[in-house]
Amino acid sequence: MVKKGLIFLIFLSLALTTCFKDKPTELDGTYSIRLVLVFRDSTLGYDERLKNVTVQLHTDEYSLDDYSATADDSGVVVFENLAWASFDPKVKVQIQLPYIDTYGVARPDSLINYTLVDTVVILNPTENAMLTDTIFTITANSLPGLKINEIYYTGPENRDNWFYDQYVELYNSSEEVKYLDGMIVCRIYHMLDRVTYAFQFPGEPLTGTEYPVQPGEFVVLAADATNWLTLYSTSVDLSGAAWEFVNAMDFGDTDDNPNALNLHNIMTGKTVDFMINLSSNVIAIADGSDSIMTDGLDIGTVVDCVEYCSISSGERTNKDIDKILDQGWAGIGNQRYSGQSVERILPGFDTNNSFNDFVIIKPPTPGYQH
Repeated sequence: MVKKGLIFLIFLSLALTTCFKDKPTELDGTYSIRLVLVFRDSTLGYDERLKNVTVQLHTDEYSLDDYSATADDSGVVVFENLAWASFDPKVKVQIQLPYIDTYGVARPDSLINYTLVDTVVILNPTENAMLTDTIFTITANSLPGLKINEIYYTGPENRDNWFYDQYVELYNSSEEVKYLDGMIVCRIYHMLDRVTYAFQFPGEPLTGTEYPVQPGEFVVLAADATNWLTLYSTSVDLSGAAWEFVNAMDFGDTDDNPNALNLHNIMTGKTVDFMINLSSNVIAIADGSDSIMTDGLDIGTVVDCVEYCSISSGERTNKDIDKILDQGWAGIGNQRYSGQSVERILPGFDTNNSFNDFVIIKPPTPGYQH
């Protein structure tokens, strides 16, 4: 009886070991995924298949390495012999496409550089041997990074038509340190070839690391870093601003706060401080690699751009900036001398359409979110 019982236990142990062995890293190899890669943006006018683009598939199941394959000339990529699992497709590509103007005409003589990323989070397996889907991409300027987070341009409530407490607030919405070295803040009148003001941070553009912005940090750029509450109780205290605009040719610009670093005018012939329109304007920040403004601002250097306007979009027919940079208007209905600013719905929130991205707030909140 003892021997028979021992034999039974050995048999049971072997059976359990067989039933509960490790999950296979590859199944039968019959599962496939076929993806069509598309960049479609009705506002910008694009509906393009992405050719010769590399796609990676990542899964957290089975401890597998990422799969990688390249789309063919029709924008189709096929993965075969896959494990039956959920996959996260990864697409990030830099491409050149012809600029499409306001009339919908493609201009092959004017190419625009785009960085595109996928919008799909997960591809779940199906009962079919092959899953077919379309991967739509978006422009990467909607991704986290250095953003214009708030613009206060209306001036405070007052009877003197006074508005010199204006400021622009930046925010680092990424998880990486960003650097302001050599960057340029611009006021644009009409399209990128009409730059009104351009003030530059000190330091070397693109490579400098003297002026960091930490992840989640707000940076206030004040027309003048002054506590304006001492002048108007409806104004704002900008004495703690990190930066202030300074024009050496503006002899009336004497409020130089020693605790605020200076952005200097770089446009010859400009003799006024940085001021923006109380109703409508375009504000852009650029990486500084193009600092000659006589021929306009190179679109490829623009880091972020916001157009604001108090007039309803239904009453306007034309934008003052290329729709590739901003598809809408912030501040619809915001009035002069209202003491109100426009601020992103959430810090760094960016769909590349300021009508959706910004709200009107009161009072302004320099250095923090409302």
